[in-house]
Amino acid sequence: MRNNMKKIFSIVLIATGLFIISCDERDPANADSSSSTTSGAYKITAVAQAYGFDNNGNAVAVGEDLKGPFVTTYIVAQLLDSLNQPQKDEMITFSAKAAGSDIGSFDTRTPKTNNDGLAAVQFSDGNMAAYDNGTTPTYEGVEVTAVYTKGGTDFETSVRFDVYDTSAVELWPYQINLTTNTNAIKLDDGNTKAELSARINSRQYGNPISNVELYFESNNGRLSVLSELTDSIGVAKVDFSDTGDPGEIGVSTVSARYQHPVFGLVMDSVQITIRDTSSGIPAYIEIPSSYPAEIMVVGGGGSESTDICARVYDENGVLVQTPYNVTFTLGPNFPSGANLNNAGIIDSAYSANGEACVSLNSGVAPGPVRVTAVLRYEGENITAVAIPVTIATGPPANIEAEYDPLNTIATGGGYYQTEASAMVYDLWYNPVADSTYVYWTLEPEPGESLIEALVEGVSFTGNQNLNGDSYPGLAFTTIIYSTDAIGDIGYVTALTFGANGDTISARINEDEGETTMTFVPGTLILSAATTYVDFTTLGATTVQLDITGTLQDLYGNNVAEAPISLNAPGSQNIYWPASPIANNVGTTDINGQVTWVVEYDIGVCAWIVGTTDPPQYEDFTSSITATLLIAQSITSDPIDILLVRTPEGP
Repeated sequence: MRNNMKKIFSIVLIATGLFIISCDERDPANADSSSSTTSGAYKITAVAQAYGFDNNGNAVAVGEDLKGPFVTTYIVAQLLDSLNQPQKDEMITFSAKAAGSDIGSFDTRTPKTNNDGLAAVQFSDGNMAAYDNGTTPTYEGVEVTAVYTKGGTDFETSVRFDVYDTSAVELWPYQINLTTNTNAIKLDDGNTKAELSARINSRQYGNPISNVELYFESNNGRLSVLSELTDSIGVAKVDFSDTGDPGEIGVSTVSARYQHPVFGLVMDSVQITIRDTSSGIPAYIEIPSSYPAEIMVVGGGGSESTDICARVYDENGVLVQTPYNVTFTLGPNFPSGANLNNAGIIDSAYSANGEACVSLNSGVAPGPVRVTAVLRYEGENITAVAIPVTIATGPPANIEAEYDPLNTIATGGGYYQTEASAMVYDLWYNPVADSTYVYWTLEPEPGESLIEALVEGVSFTGNQNLNGDSYPGLAFTTIIYSTDAIGDIGYVTALTFGANGDTISARINEDEGETTMTFVPGTLILSAATTYVDFTTLGATTVQLDITGTLQDLYGNNVAEAPISLNAPGSQNIYWPASPIANNVGTTDINGQVTWVVEYDIGVCAWIVGTTDPPQYEDFTSSITATLLIAQSITSDPIDILLVRTPEGP
């Protein structure tokens, strides 16, 4: 019953307007296996498959549904009786939920079954994403339920699939891998074959993608099929053979590709040699993986050299015993300083028992080593290309630590979070390998016994930052602190270990070693007992005003011990609280307040030239502002003090 349902999946989609022709019997790649409910006389099952559309409007099976209109999922339910006979013209009701809430819509919620007992709907996500997080016990993806009601009894089934948001989840490229059971076949008019297997997996969790069409190509020989649908484990198979043409002798390249209508193309290829049936003469060469296949940069404390070899085979896949000279060439784009036999990037050796080898020495940079081996025979080059060796970075030798105070965020609960990172290098300033551990400590500044802050104590290179990004050699951590720590200075140290267990460490801001707990903008408000002063009425030549500043953080908590500078245009002196202070800077108390005494002289109101009996004076407005002097600094709104000198009577 289930296989029959899959066979006619595409027929139902044709009936709904989606023209896809297929007789494949495999599960859709992006759906859970459908469940079924059997009670009494009826059984109902369902499957789901995502489709995208190319520029010509053709439907292409894809690995998963995407938020928006470019990819959509079709769900097909089948209704059978207890004898597995399809039930025609019966109404099936569809609904969709994600995390317990309704999601999306259908082109029709209540289709009727056709002659095969099938009812199909097209799911539209309404531009909403819903995908499962495999690390949690709760299913967060889309679950579509199909219900058939008969005689007051519900017969239902459900199928699950994900709708991804491509701005939040990396879905491309898919992983495609083409393998063959043999790298050589005979020129025998197709009697010997190479069996090729192409596997395609999703980027998310590496799940196999079934029911998608892979295309095969070859520059030589014959393929049993040019396209094939993947099975339930994401595999499509094809046979490669010769056509009997002697001109096909040599290396053939066979490729498998998948064209996603939204993302683009992925492909992989293998090389297969078609051999003549004669023996004893060089037909092809291979470069096997070296042993060891990974060496370390110079001075890293590990193996710095290995052998690169080429094996010479005849048409029958037998190692050629006659010695032949094989030339090895590094590159292009090989790691800096790598060389062959300390002789440069080109060297040669004669084969012995079918194998020629040269020594590869590492340099000062990591990376894969690409090698070309060439054997010249009767005026023709027999060539092989491979990456048999990788040069790895050395152990930590240098470390630099930094933090990002201007991107501090509120965590909630009265705390703040700042991201810090350490770049770890080897002896040659190459980023070290991922997963190198970095250990963090935070200490108060000298003379202080406590700082209300902490640093996440362990991280490792290649881990993700708060944005979900990762970088080679970079280890991220976070500093958490409270309102009371704002403006305090800590000493944050990143530490790792070198080749011999030696300690390698650095402080953030290594010259000063200081890490300031920054202020996340809240409010800085100024107030005054009066904003109007009349020197004449007061009968004074100077006046002193109390100006109070109140500093609160993002949570509305008072911020103590914060330096605040006051700017009072036209003032003669600024006191705090009763004597002149340097640069007009005051420090907030436990209530987050600081009070300045601002003194103005009567001369701030200038005489209006030519006025007498009585003389007239200009009014003066002093717009006072205050500025916080730690990052992130803020400036208060101005408070205006109007200073006047009214004329005296005649």
